[in-house]
Amino acid sequence: MKFIHTADWHLGNTMHDIERSKETGAFLEWLKREIQEVGAEALVIAGDVFDVVNPSNVAKTQYYRFLASLLDTKCSNVVVVGGNHDSGTLLDAPAEVLAALNINVVGSINNRKVEDLVVELKDSQGNAIGICCAVPFMRNLELEQFYKSSEKSEDLSDEDLLKRLYADVYRRAVELRGERDIPIVATGHLYASNLSGRNGEDGASMAAGVSENSVDDGVREVVGTLGNVDVETFPAELDYVALGHIHYTTMVAKNPKVRYSGSPFVMGFDEANCKRYVLAVDVASKGVPVVEKIEVPKAMRFEQFKGDLETLRQKLRNLEKELVENPVETYVDLLLTSGNFVSLNDALESEEAGKHFVVKRHRISREVLHNGAVGIDDGVESTKQYTKEDYFRMLIASNVKDNAESENVNKIYDKFIGLFNEAVSKAHEA
Repeated sequence: MKFIHTADWHLGNTMHDIERSKETGAFLEWLKREIQEVGAEALVIAGDVFDVVNPSNVAKTQYYRFLASLLDTKCSNVVVVGGNHDSGTLLDAPAEVLAALNINVVGSINNRKVEDLVVELKDSQGNAIGICCAVPFMRNLELEQFYKSSEKSEDLSDEDLLKRLYADVYRRAVELRGERDIPIVATGHLYASNLSGRNGEDGASMAAGVSENSVDDGVREVVGTLGNVDVETFPAELDYVALGHIHYTTMVAKNPKVRYSGSPFVMGFDEANCKRYVLAVDVASKGVPVVEKIEVPKAMRFEQFKGDLETLRQKLRNLEKELVENPVETYVDLLLTSGNFVSLNDALESEEAGKHFVVKRHRISREVLHNGAVGIDDGVESTKQYTKEDYFRMLIASNVKDNAESENVNKIYDKFIGLFNEAVSKAHEA
């Protein structure tokens, strides 16, 4: 059985207020073409279809139109499971209608039984080609309630309950398979332990933690005590496990049968240089799956530049040259990591104005902030929220080693702000 494994679309996402519907639309058109070219008989979407529980009408329209567009392809099966960003209720609402089109949706495990999570996949002639254990994202309480009728469940940890769930759905899948020689695959939307790094063989290095100078991450919600799942949670006999929740492509515990496809989109500027993929999986019963990583073309470009002021200037100039030759909608994140404290708003104004890119954030590293100014919150996301007057106040505070809002700083600020603004005006006239 050949299928496409993808996840974490986050339709409706507006990272830093960027309108992305054209980007997602371009991806969905491309994905349909790839499904046809690969000859995929199924599509598996492992959670986080939408970015928020109440997505926009545009996002919902893109989702349903894409599903409908697959009816004229040889992809005769679609399996969609909910992620932590999805509303299980929203996904499940049209489930019965979609099921008639071989689009199987499991938004959540609420009000479901084990057998409801096991789906038989068929080719266009109605012959069984595989079985999918469609396990969605679940919170600890949902998992506990799923087994609340079991007397033994009270003695099991959440991790043990999850392992039990996968064992139960696999057992049901084996019963459904009978003597037929067809593969059994499973889904999941969770954070597994022992992942390959982003710079390793599988693509790209992002752990769940956030580095000192980073505010974006591929994982934006820790999955309770289910946030560090061991590969042994999944029955070894499964032929493939299609996971979602991590935004880069990787294997779990170097197991070629347990993989994250990653998101087809950049979800944070720290992911800007991470290639995006969908996975084409060719799997047979009791065999090692053949997995091809298909790179997703960029319909929008994101860049994160770091360095001193001159480095940032040069990178912006180089970027502009590239975009003049090959225009593409581009957004940039800037981080001043060394040198003297300056207002990036003013220092880079000439490099940004009227260019083929948009700078969405100016950031300054903690080291530069601590060396050059007092009063900036270490957690500030973008220095674009500060005016030149704010910077002047911070420099005063730094020089007198006092809080930016202190009475002493206010007196000095009031005394010299006029001269400061006059100097700024003359500098612009020069």
